[in-house]
Amino acid sequence: MATDVIEIDALAAPESLLLELHSFYVELDKEELPEDPQMPAEQRFAIWRHVPNYSVVRRWVLFDNETIVGTSVLSMNKTENLKNAYFRLYIGQNHRRKGLSRLLAEPILDVALENGRTSLTTDVTEGSEWEPKLESLGMKRSLVDKESRLMIEDVDWDLMDNWIERASERAPEYELLSLETPIPEEHLQKWCDLMLVMNTAPLEDLDWEPFTMSPEKWRSIESIDIARGNPLMAEVAVHKPTGDWVGVSEINALSHQPDLAWQGDTGVDPAHRNKGLGRWLKAAMLKRFVAAHPETERIDTENAGSNEPMLNINIEMGYRPLHVNNAWQGDTAGVRAGLGL
Repeated sequence: MATDVIEIDALAAPESLLLELHSFYVELDKEELPEDPQMPAEQRFAIWRHVPNYSVVRRWVLFDNETIVGTSVLSMNKTENLKNAYFRLYIGQNHRRKGLSRLLAEPILDVALENGRTSLTTDVTEGSEWEPKLESLGMKRSLVDKESRLMIEDVDWDLMDNWIERASERAPEYELLSLETPIPEEHLQKWCDLMLVMNTAPLEDLDWEPFTMSPEKWRSIESIDIARGNPLMAEVAVHKPTGDWVGVSEINALSHQPDLAWQGDTGVDPAHRNKGLGRWLKAAMLKRFVAAHPETERIDTENAGSNEPMLNINIEMGYRPLHVNNAWQGDTAGVRAGLGL
């Protein structure tokens, strides 16, 4: 077997190489969710070729006689969580248990250590053959990530209307504000402040610093979403007596894959919980999004396994379990030593 690891820059790589890499990922996707429609190449290219300016993304491809048999990617935030690096590593189904993952792990570990990233995080399918290996390298399962799916044809719209009506009784001192990207300049600072509510979402045992948000950072995020064809719509809960923004729910459209959408953040300030705001926000957001995007057939989302309040809301809405990933975290130098590198 003649193997070769090559680093590629997805921003500049020829389309022929990216198409080959896309085909490799399609086969991985079939393993995980065999009944799902294939992600269009245009959607994957948009993700690869548009990266926020505060992130560094490095990517490697493993070839066996000019055929892609594995790939890995490392991402690092330039401005926060400076001790952490996140990676994913994949080996094709017919090339596993041959020691090839070690070849792709070496550049990940080298670059992480060169950049002072003492902690490594990855996520893998629960129960997969990767988990015992990660554990043997001293990594710890740190967060359970539950992915769920809502089929639009299964939505109980009467229930959604009921949630909205009940909110007017339980929370008369609140109102909803509808937004979409780009966020208007007059709302930008309040929007950035509201985003920080997601720092209250459970991280379980994951060692991850709270994120920050500034107008400059948000403009980078939304410009990337728009460039990728993933514009965002959001509902914001406003506390009328103070004008404070205290809750949010958002959904991204996927322009290259219009049958699918992504339910992103939903969060309510802890001081304003237990008033039905979460259900109100999600129901109103769903109704507005589907009205604007009638081609949508399914909406996917993910939540920490310990986030029972949000999981319960999703289950009531009709979300059903789709997939479980576990985040594993460990010491970079320890992983490197465990691999004998």
